[in-house]
Amino acid sequence: MEKKSQDERRSTERVAISSQKPVYIQTTLDGTEVGLFVEDLSVGGAGLICPEDTDALNAGNRLPDCILVLPNVGRIPLQAIIRWRLWPKVGLQFDSISDDAREQIARFLQQNRSRA
Repeated sequence: MEKKSQDERRSTERVAISSQKPVYIQTTLDGTEVGLFVEDLSVGGAGLICPEDTDALNAGNRLPDCILVLPNVGRIPLQAIIRWRLWPKVGLQFDSISDDAREQIARFLQQNRSRA
């Protein structure tokens, strides 16, 4: 059986995020509030760069009460599940995301694509 690449398994296209206008996920890991840099983003999830290795970022773990910080848009509350980890990168799937939040992310991504 042929193994699908990660890109083929995703239900939505991921867009690379420019370091000129960084996007972050704010959450609490091991009792400390952190901001994790978003490397790529879609309405369904994100790829993160994590400076420190921690068991809190193991695949299958939930990140409750996260905030996605989008430049010129604002702060979007969401829940996430860690789908994979290959330190220093972590793949998140957004869970329990509102329709309004999904629309805000989609608009941000559309603007980001048109500037590329």
